[in-house]
Amino acid sequence: MKNKICTILLGIMALSLCVSCEDYLTVVPDTTYTPAENAYKKADDALTALYGVYALLQPLADRIFLIGEAQGDLVVAARGADKYIAEFAQNRVSPQNPYTDYTAFYRAIIACNSAMKGMGNIRKVDPVYYSQEKYEMNIAEIMYVRAWLYLQLVKIWKDVPYLGNDVTVLEQLHETAPESRENILKYIQKDVEEYASLVYRLRLPGSAALQDLLTSRTQITQQAGAFLRAEIYLYQDNLPKAWATIRPYLPYGEYLNNNGRGISVGISNGGNRYWDDIIGGTRDREALFSEWVWYIDYDASKGQTNHLQYWTDNENGGVYALKPSSNAINWWNTTEMMYMQFHAAEDRWFFTPRWNKGAANRITDGNGKPIVGHIGDMTRGENGSYYVSKGDTIIFKYLMKEWGIKRDPARNDAKSQNDPVFWLYRSGTFFQLVCEIMNNMGMHTEAVSIIGSNTGAASTRARVMVCPLWIDPQSSESEEVQVNRFILEEAALEGAFEGVRWFDLVRFSTRPGYESWVGDYVSKKYPAAQQAEIKARLSDPNHWYLPYYYINVDKNPHLNQKSGYN
Repeated sequence: MKNKICTILLGIMALSLCVSCEDYLTVVPDTTYTPAENAYKKADDALTALYGVYALLQPLADRIFLIGEAQGDLVVAARGADKYIAEFAQNRVSPQNPYTDYTAFYRAIIACNSAMKGMGNIRKVDPVYYSQEKYEMNIAEIMYVRAWLYLQLVKIWKDVPYLGNDVTVLEQLHETAPESRENILKYIQKDVEEYASLVYRLRLPGSAALQDLLTSRTQITQQAGAFLRAEIYLYQDNLPKAWATIRPYLPYGEYLNNNGRGISVGISNGGNRYWDDIIGGTRDREALFSEWVWYIDYDASKGQTNHLQYWTDNENGGVYALKPSSNAINWWNTTEMMYMQFHAAEDRWFFTPRWNKGAANRITDGNGKPIVGHIGDMTRGENGSYYVSKGDTIIFKYLMKEWGIKRDPARNDAKSQNDPVFWLYRSGTFFQLVCEIMNNMGMHTEAVSIIGSNTGAASTRARVMVCPLWIDPQSSESEEVQVNRFILEEAALEGAFEGVRWFDLVRFSTRPGYESWVGDYVSKKYPAAQQAEIKARLSDPNHWYLPYYYINVDKNPHLNQKSGYN
């Protein structure tokens, strides 16, 4: 069985992945491997189909990273960018850009539909070994993957064709008119709610044996399912429902527990883990799976590769196409750190959780506010989120499994820890969305307290010894606006290069009164002479979403190109 699954995965990867940019941009024929209904005969075939669905997520990491980061304010084109990558980094994407093709997402959706149909057949022909419970759990897991795929489609393109779960032929994509973003969100909301009780029965990360975690970390879990439901509600602007969904899973919920607002089943030890553990997983791996919620994993020894390192490295075959913006680097370099007092023999004033494991106290003034120490984020900037190599700034964060170790081709074996990883959900970055939900529900003080507090709550700022945030009562901005700005700027420090930045900027800008934010922030990565032009371009919401790929428009008589892209 194991060999059979590996063979199927390798076959799928051989069709969908590549080793060069030119190969990647080659248009793939509109065919999707859909086994005949009678090919699903045994309970093992259901597991094979499930793994095949997850394999089809691997080619999507490149697209999400490029769209989610290169268009934002933290990434710019480097010297190796081709014209298509440069279009994203320069916010001038055209319908001729192959990365605007959404077909790969629909291949995965069709695979979900085909798998569910086949599982129904297995239930009929092998009811003894493929129980109703197994069947329902498998269907629930696939429905959540399918919902996640549609959520990405509406985040990237807004209005897209919707293929019901009875569609198992990709060609039907070219016969289907686009549905509104709002309708698709309603469809997937219904799906995730219908199967929520089944997904709730899936394992929580950290609740199973380590070996089980290592084999299932790329699959939907109870926690990943809750994150997905909450994100769908957030994109519907249904904040109360988003809050009710995610509250039990807050990874740094100590503050909220004390105030009766929720329970915490996330990271152990109050969430206050060393930062290198959270990034690299070099210590106490099993307990970290509440932080590593859901991600796409790759094993180069099996031909599973992506372009993240190819685009960002300046050696080892990398072309150095994308790099951190000076704006991003400046953000880390100007961050105020807390002054710390060591309780250890080593005579150093600053406590860095990565290099010094002794306890330390924050030094505060008479009002209890931390005294500012060094300037510059010591754990999330240089050598954390990026590093300097041969004069180039290299995007580094979260592109490796092991902290500080670049990918070594000689270690491409089954036990290698340095193959690339791409996050889909991570508690640290999702936590910014939680604070966004709270703040826009009117819980301004609570949101500030857990995103950047100096209290017992293990906030994203406190855990890396960055000075807390304070609402300014004298500010011309309201508390809501101040805290939203805190959240968006802390999200840049915490979640840079994880494929989420552009989507964060757009989501904030869809709210009344915040329409200019995407242009305001993105323009900062440009020279002063170009900033007004970029702001004007991004003031048009049509440019917050990708155009339809011109070939998709040609094939589908119901698909009209978006305004501003003709």
